[in-house]
Amino acid sequence: MANGGIIGPPNTPCSSTSSKTTTVNATACFTRGNACSTTANVLVIAGGGGGGYNQSGGGGAGGYRFCASMPLSTCSAYKITVGGGGAGSNHSPGSGNRGSSGTASSFDTCSVGTKLEAAGGGGGNNSGGNCSGGAAGGSGGGGGEGPTPTKGAGGAGNTPSTTPSQGNNGGPGGGAGYGGGGGGAGCVGQTGGPGAPIGGHGSGDGGAGSNSWPGDSTLRAGGGGGGGVSGGSWGCPGPGGGGSGWGGPPSCAENPANPSAGCANTGGGGGGNSSPNPPGISRGTGGSGVVIVIEPAGTKTVTSSGVFSMEEQYDYALAGEW
Repeated sequence: MANGGIIGPPNTPCSSTSSKTTTVNATACFTRGNACSTTANVLVIAGGGGGGYNQSGGGGAGGYRFCASMPLSTCSAYKITVGGGGAGSNHSPGSGNRGSSGTASSFDTCSVGTKLEAAGGGGGNNSGGNCSGGAAGGSGGGGGEGPTPTKGAGGAGNTPSTTPSQGNNGGPGGGAGYGGGGGGAGCVGQTGGPGAPIGGHGSGDGGAGSNSWPGDSTLRAGGGGGGGVSGGSWGCPGPGGGGSGWGGPPSCAENPANPSAGCANTGGGGGGNSSPNPPGISRGTGGSGVVIVIEPAGTKTVTSSGVFSMEEQYDYALAGEW
């Protein structure tokens, strides 16, 4: 025994392993399954924001971040946090609260000190609600109707700033009863009002999600559609898990009785409402996030003199080669 190792016969413990994909839908510890890989291809999506409650903006999508060559250390487990979606705004008389923002997701590579984190999506603004408009976030929440540009402003995306961008801005509200769409990972939310469908007006659609991660081509992190007055249209869900807004004749194939939630484990933003919810009831909740880890196939040929450290023993045992 020397320096925590053992002495044995010469050996070539690990020659190759196939790739392994792990999808994590809730906060958990991730255990390496491929001792031959020194990096992983990681996608991190945060929880989407919730929609507002009355002629309101759709929720912004959760931040969308990836690293195709995330370094792996030899620790046995990694902390993965999967963010939840923000609640849609509850109606209460005189309330100016927006929908709640989603929470962050992250992949933490413990001892090497590298953390990949995506910010939660911003909540959609209410009609006459928060004077700063939709909330900022991974993607920004849509603006609600409002008599001033600030009340109807869409929230800023890519907040905090990352390179490449983790999301886009929410769309502004249309002023006369139409909310803006929440921003998506691949596109800004649509502006409510003139130029939208149904008679030249309507609520804004949610921004489309993204499939830029080199792990697969699935669209994720779409923004929520805006909510509008009963005589106008609602905003369509952003492709990639966004929820549909609500309020009158549809501008898309969706026809919900209420604003719909963002899809679970996509980071989609929740849809904005057309009118106040019953007291104590929230609708248009953002979708929860997800973390996906691909450990690539690899080779690691080690012919030793027979002296193995504890770290090497762990790697070889993990690969089933010891």
